Amino acid sequence: MVRTYLIDGTALAYRAHFAFTARGDGLTTADGHPTSATYGFILSLRALLQKESPDCIAVAFDGPTEHLERTELFPEYKATREKAPDELLMQFDDVRNVVEGFGIPIIEMKGQEADDVIGTLARRCAEKGHEVFVVTADKDFMQLVDDDKIRLYDLRTKANEPTRIIGPDEVFEKFGVKPEQMMDLLALMGDTSDNIPGVAGVGPKTAAKLLSEHGTLDAVLAAAPSMKKSKLRDNLIENESNARLSHELVRIRTDLDLPIGPDDLGPPNPDAGRLVELFQRLEFRRYAEEFAKLADEGSAVVSSDRESLDVRTVTTVEGCNALARRLREARSFVVEAIHGDDHDVLGLAFSIREGQAFYVALPRQEQRSDLAAMLTCFREPIAADTDAVASSDLKAVWHAFLPFDIRVGNGIFDAKLASYCVAPGIRRHDVRSLALSALGRGLEGFEQLTGTARNRRAARDIPIDELSVWAGARAETVLRLREHLERELKENEVESVYHDIELPLVPVLADMESRGITVSTDVLDELREDFSKRLKNLETEIHHLAGDHDTADLNLASPQQVGDLLFSQLEIAKQLGRRAPKRTKTGQWATDAATLDRFGDHEIVAAILEWRRLSKLMGTYVDALPKLIGSDGRIHTSFNQTVAATGRLSSEDPNLQNIPIRTEDGRQLRRAFVAGEPGWVVVSADYSQIELRILAHLSGDENLRKGFAEGEDVHRRTASIVFGVLPQAVDTTLRSHAKVVNYGLVYGMGVSRLANETGMSQVDAKKFIDAYFRAMPKVKGWLDGTLQSARASGEVRTLFGRRRPIPEIHSDAARLRVGAENVAVNSPIQGTAADIVKRAMIALHAELRRRELAGRMLLQVHDELVLECPEVELEETIDVIRSCMEGAAELSVPLDVDVGHGKSWLDAHG
Repeated sequence: MVRTYLIDGTALAYRAHFAFTARGDGLTTADGHPTSATYGFILSLRALLQKESPDCIAVAFDGPTEHLERTELFPEYKATREKAPDELLMQFDDVRNVVEGFGIPIIEMKGQEADDVIGTLARRCAEKGHEVFVVTADKDFMQLVDDDKIRLYDLRTKANEPTRIIGPDEVFEKFGVKPEQMMDLLALMGDTSDNIPGVAGVGPKTAAKLLSEHGTLDAVLAAAPSMKKSKLRDNLIENESNARLSHELVRIRTDLDLPIGPDDLGPPNPDAGRLVELFQRLEFRRYAEEFAKLADEGSAVVSSDRESLDVRTVTTVEGCNALARRLREARSFVVEAIHGDDHDVLGLAFSIREGQAFYVALPRQEQRSDLAAMLTCFREPIAADTDAVASSDLKAVWHAFLPFDIRVGNGIFDAKLASYCVAPGIRRHDVRSLALSALGRGLEGFEQLTGTARNRRAARDIPIDELSVWAGARAETVLRLREHLERELKENEVESVYHDIELPLVPVLADMESRGITVSTDVLDELREDFSKRLKNLETEIHHLAGDHDTADLNLASPQQVGDLLFSQLEIAKQLGRRAPKRTKTGQWATDAATLDRFGDHEIVAAILEWRRLSKLMGTYVDALPKLIGSDGRIHTSFNQTVAATGRLSSEDPNLQNIPIRTEDGRQLRRAFVAGEPGWVVVSADYSQIELRILAHLSGDENLRKGFAEGEDVHRRTASIVFGVLPQAVDTTLRSHAKVVNYGLVYGMGVSRLANETGMSQVDAKKFIDAYFRAMPKVKGWLDGTLQSARASGEVRTLFGRRRPIPEIHSDAARLRVGAENVAVNSPIQGTAADIVKRAMIALHAELRRRELAGRMLLQVHDELVLECPEVELEETIDVIRSCMEGAAELSVPLDVDVGHGKSWLDAHG
């Protein structure tokens, strides 16, 4: 979906100016020209561009104020406002020049405020299928909020805090009304800052209460005469005309005849030269230096400056051979694999030098021989074991060539992985985001080629000339990005993580994705039949337990209906003598799992919870998985290397890492994942207590180390030491408490959480933790030292050097700071575990091939690897697995691996 950001430029400039002057440190040039508003505007704009990489963006300003529509309607509109200071007004030309320099369209209309321009454009973009973000937290704009179509984006969020997105729930939380009631609420309460009268004596709470009772402003005013006598009743009657006037004044128009529309918008298109001149004049030296470098590199936005990029399209085998010769002769080049719908490869883009690119338009997958002939031309240059080749997504290149047994060389530079190693906490590492953040240039998104919603065209239907320019621009941009990213890798000291872990893992994951895992539809059919019967029985039971209450139309999938049945009709909280749950932001009873668990001893709640659990398994897996099975009988998930900041892998389409294992029904799902060939078995290899072993190594605690070195039950040993009893005297409860603490401490567990998870009192939980740290002093020392280091450097590292920046550790917000401290303690452990698993995968992949064994990895799930192999090779394959996994790191305690095998994943995992 196209993400469109609309900025109220007038409001942003005002806010930027007063943010500086309120502190008494307004900025000026040497000759006294004010620059506070301009500088603050740039800070906010760049933060937005770097954080979000918008597909489309525009800035609106108020039109000339002498003939505003609202002033003509109500001359006193904004009459009480102080005149804007001259030093602010002097900067609006500079602010407009900044926007134009960044290549962002400006919209302003005579007689109209920016609010109405934005309102109209937001509505039109939403109608075109855009996901629209209005960049403001102004309550007036809340009337525009429309589910996921239009939301507000609060730029006031600090740089190290999560962005605050305002949707319907946030509107209700703030004002107690729905977005469509905001106009009525504003009309009732008025606005002193804009001199909007409203109704005397009505504030936000009273207005919300009136609208909750009556629904609309019209209904409130109509009901006023029949209300019981009160000052509020009198004010509503006397101020009816004011309320209706205010309603018109607060209404944001969505019907203006704008000079531009959604189709005229695009990503930013910075003119580095123009910005340098502006920044030099305003004496913004840092920005001037930064953009001067970009200007020297010719940093124009390729996507909108197509004539500056020479893209040559290749459509024949002869052309491919000629291009391959040029690639072999080149000192370095970039290759991009362009995949379309259903992951089929559309083409390859190459760039050898700046300003030039080539696009190889490939035939359809059905024309396999023609496709193979063209791809084979590139066998030699693409297989070179050299870092002279680069790409923004090396795994995509592997997938283009892998089906034709064409090897991709080791050492190819991967821009996405390099960015991830440098800054694992940012959300996007794709070439568009990198181009904007590192080069100040924008690139079109693929959605801008295909279109969105009803107007979307298939990838194969994009004209080759459009696709070639788009793909060529990406390749040529990677060429420019490479030097910057290599410098960042070195400066942040993460070259070893990149070269030794992430880059060698790419062919491993490509092979796993290509191979896929076999799924038995017979097992899924069997589970579907079983789950369907049980769901039906549960529904019958729930209707029976509801007694005389009418549940004929009850939808158990509706939280609102379930909450109404349980807490309004049945009043189960009163039955059980407990406090009723809170209501949600939208006024419904809370019925999330944690809330209902508090009432789980009531029969109907237990039945509803069981129905939900089974229903989720049915919808997420039993019904969904068969639709994802390919013609080879296998499901091909995609593994993400650049999503989890800890270094862990994730998977999607489908996510096979979240298949539940703790319940019997969840375990049965694993029975559907089977060996793909006759005479083959599934093998599961799972690290045992890897995070605790890493904690023992990092902390150097003798008690933890000794327990692992001697192969003891580490949780029993911990309980024995903490409580000062013999190991044989440790009962199940004490061992369980020790286990909770052993694992919980590295995830930031405190007294309250330990008490909640074990049933201890707060006093006993504190005593337990104190006793634990007395018995394990080096664990306490490591935890404190890690926090101290994180506060000093703003980051933590794994044993292998993977970095995790933690800017929130310096936050003024206690909640964010405490969360950051938990991350600081956990990341070195969880990240080291991720590194060890990845190192094991790389070694195992290579060793299986070196020994010419047929076994292959299929899945990576947390600390577990899932493989399949011929039964006749099982013994040797297990030996290889153990050797590679246990030898993946040299710790002061042994790494232990549990290995099992069987016909299915369930059988193998045990």
